[in-house]
Amino acid sequence: HISGPSSIQIEPRGKGEYELTFQPLQAGSLVGCIMFRDVHTGYYSWYTVELVTLPPKPQQCLTLTCVVRQAVAVDIQLVNPLDDVVVFEVALNGEGLLGEAEFVLAPKETATYELVFSPLLPARTKGSAVFFNDIVGEFWYDLELIAEQATPEEIEPLECELGRTVQVQVKIDNPTGQEVSLKHRSTNKINFKVMQQKVVLPPLESTNVVIEYSPSSLGVQEESQVVFEHPSVGQWIYKLQGMGLPPVEARKVTVVAQVSRAVSSTITFKNPFLETIHAFIVLESRGDKNVFQLLNRKAKIQIGPLATMQIPFTFTPPSMTQHSAELAISVLKPNLTWTYQITGVAEAPADSTLHSFTVQARESLQTYYLLNLAGLDAGPPGRLGDQLSCHLDVPQQHQAIVSKCFEISIENSPEPDQRPKDNSQVSLKVNFAPLRPFVAMCNLVITRASGGRWRFDVKLEATEPEVDDVISMQSPLNKPASVAFRLSNHTSVYAEFDAFFDAESAYEFTVQPTSGVLEPAGTSGTTFVITYKPTEYGKPVQGKLIIQTEDVYWSYLVRGTHPKYSAPVVDKPKVATRLDKQVQQEMQRNSHARKKKNFIRDNMSGGASAALRDD
Repeated sequence: HISGPSSIQIEPRGKGEYELTFQPLQAGSLVGCIMFRDVHTGYYSWYTVELVTLPPKPQQCLTLTCVVRQAVAVDIQLVNPLDDVVVFEVALNGEGLLGEAEFVLAPKETATYELVFSPLLPARTKGSAVFFNDIVGEFWYDLELIAEQATPEEIEPLECELGRTVQVQVKIDNPTGQEVSLKHRSTNKINFKVMQQKVVLPPLESTNVVIEYSPSSLGVQEESQVVFEHPSVGQWIYKLQGMGLPPVEARKVTVVAQVSRAVSSTITFKNPFLETIHAFIVLESRGDKNVFQLLNRKAKIQIGPLATMQIPFTFTPPSMTQHSAELAISVLKPNLTWTYQITGVAEAPADSTLHSFTVQARESLQTYYLLNLAGLDAGPPGRLGDQLSCHLDVPQQHQAIVSKCFEISIENSPEPDQRPKDNSQVSLKVNFAPLRPFVAMCNLVITRASGGRWRFDVKLEATEPEVDDVISMQSPLNKPASVAFRLSNHTSVYAEFDAFFDAESAYEFTVQPTSGVLEPAGTSGTTFVITYKPTEYGKPVQGKLIIQTEDVYWSYLVRGTHPKYSAPVVDKPKVATRLDKQVQQEMQRNSHARKKKNFIRDNMSGGASAALRDD
């Protein structure tokens, strides 16, 4: 966009003016040169030219005001005065400005460009939106960007009994594509605290944060502002209110002891107030006396502000029945009482017997099993199931498989001779149908509704089943041979599997795939390929292939041999190995005709004559 005449004529020893025209379409700095050459002498001279173009005045000054982590949009109208398509390059300068990098206008078209302002941090800054095209030129809009701090989000007021806590969840969204770790603080740490030590927001996702309220006054509104902040993302502020209520609901405490054996336990009480209190402790047993006793004989204790006090007591059940007591902690100012309902469970002495249930995997065991319950007094044997309940405690790693294959309940056998003979026995109906081998040490707990509990050690063992099939394979030395078969799941669902040869298997066997998803029952099944590649001669080898899912177990015995060697048999020799009879006779005659010389005899005789001549 720089122009001027292509020639200029100057009189001898004269001067001339050359008019250079600039018509820039874009602001900025441009450096170049212009050269003049005498067409007759070849003499030339040049001038360096620097063009500094100032930006034009803005089309308009726009003010955008928005609360952080929200968005506001403004429409900018653009016009294409040409008969051709115009593509504007758009440059946005300013934090939080969003919009298209290019904007296309059809010939003679008027359209609207949407500019979005979505700030993360509160600030008051300047910005611009610049539109440029090589033909149309440059124009821009001056922007006044005002990002306001978000007002605190008010959480619904909380109410909680003194001495207890209540929790509320808040949801925090991460508007960025980066993981953000927030710091948090509370203006009232005594009553409101964030349960998570570290709050991490995944990119473009949200996280729930738990805030806990514990009141320290009665009937007084307590307030706090909980702030989550990050230097590049900003702040989230939550305004919380809570009020403490008098204690109403009794807390429940359970303690377990063997009959006639004392067990000590403690109740933890925290003073919820910001001042010292004097509390009165009273323990009332329901039923037999001295079953529950306080170890601290002081009826009145002093507890400091927000301090915690341990209240120890003992439980000594005299019989296999349920015992209960009530512990009351009272203060006079204000007049409040905290109540604890104590339930004492009497257990029978430990049974050292290990009760085992063993069955081969993919087989089932259905039986009735009698147990002796020491101290049981439950009336007629036929009504034991109405008064007793049983529960099997299973280790975490075996819970899934045991829940699917083992059932136990209190039920009498239909056979009279297998029923309990007296009131100290109980009949258990056992159904054990495992689909894969495992061993689990469990704990059977039998509880009586009127009180009393018995514990028994139970061993569940599912042994390995017989192999599902025997697979025989043959292969020459260093040459692989493969066998393929299909297998589907035991049920009509897909299941993840592992396939492998056990540790005692020969290394010449491999299986593919070693893991994957087993197709459900009723389908063609998943294909497994066994490969046998012998590397040395010797006796036949074998291996055990195991395919297992979380629930089912299959095994195959694989045997590998070499092909049996058979010597080649030829009906008619291809090479003549015998001489003709006539040739044999001629060779015999020639042999007799030749005089045979005995070299050993000649040597011996010659040696003796030489010795005589020497003498």
